[in-house]
Amino acid sequence: MSFAEFLSRFQCPDCGGEVAYRSRRRTLTERYVLPLFLLRPLRCGDCFRRIYRLVTVPARPREEPKPSAHRVAA
Repeated sequence: MSFAEFLSRFQCPDCGGEVAYRSRRRTLTERYVLPLFLLRPLRCGDCFRRIYRLVTVPARPREEPKPSAHRVAA
């Protein structure tokens, strides 16, 4: 993979998947330190591994879980 591809394409080091989703920033380091280095957490769409990549790498928006329909006891 060339340097230009590294900046503009996602490839999971584990499974080789090419689909990435944005992942929540969990810790203070992820929220405040990683952005200083232009990094963000991504999640592989195939194996679900979390990886830090440059902000230039395209990623799909996070898929929010659909609200479940609660049954009401009658």
